[in-house]
Amino acid sequence: MTSIEHKAPRRSLWAKHKIFETNSIILVIGVLLVISIGGLVEIAPLFYLRNTIETVQGLRPYT
Repeated sequence: MTSIEHKAPRRSLWAKHKIFETNSIILVIGVLLVISIGGLVEIAPLFYLRNTIETVQGLRPYT
């Protein structure tokens, strides 16, 4: 035998995608992860909203 190590062939992108298609639990976990990150991105600016609103005299807000 030679001392050269054999590397495993790299998986293509479609082969990696097939893992998500065949394992529904991994797909559900991935979907929940993506939705939660997207939700945080949408909600985070609302915590800083009061800092960015300028008050205008004579203008009454609806709420």
